[in-house]
Amino acid sequence: MATKLSPRDYIPNSVAPLRVDAPGTVKEMPSPNKIHHIHIFADQNYKQVVAFYITLLNAEIVRERPDNVTFLTYDDYDHRIAIFKREGWGKRTDNTQGVSHVALAYESLGELMFIYKKMKTLGYQPHRALNHGNSTSFDYRDPDGNEVEIMIDNYTPHENKAYKRHYQGTREFGKSGDGNFDPAKMLELYEAGVPDSLLLDREEVKRLTAEGKL
Repeated sequence: MATKLSPRDYIPNSVAPLRVDAPGTVKEMPSPNKIHHIHIFADQNYKQVVAFYITLLNAEIVRERPDNVTFLTYDDYDHRIAIFKREGWGKRTDNTQGVSHVALAYESLGELMFIYKKMKTLGYQPHRALNHGNSTSFDYRDPDGNEVEIMIDNYTPHENKAYKRHYQGTREFGKSGDGNFDPAKMLELYEAGVPDSLLLDREEVKRLTAEGKL
């Protein structure tokens, strides 16, 4: 019979940070290497909000205290989303101050299309689908009205930074909304075999939209 482990048996034998810096090594303000996790407060829709993010992120529950807090992860980290129950807070309003939305990056248009189809079967439609030029995104609102963006970069990080710095927002770029598209039509084109090289190109998206194809 297997030996029953106690909670303390899960404490590692030694710490293992990513890097060890000797005193005096760090000489300037460091930047974070990732967004580790976010906290979301929910009220009456607490359980629905938990279910929304489990589905949207293909996440699993790592730990939960019933009707108090649920910790979710979608990778090797201990948690990426913590959803807290806050009675009396109600739903988010359009003029709420603070974080307006969180963007989560994926690796391919195919992944975004799969998520779109899955969420649609559950009654969730993006309130906006947009090619920003440097990225393509679908913006959703969870059951409490918090906005979450699922997106992919259209170019390499270096190219995206140059695009945003020198082109996006200029007169030549045009209006941001020019890149809006119909996600249902995007799915049709994608499943018909139209290549990503066309579907992720903002100028092609504008042309296809003008022709009623997207």
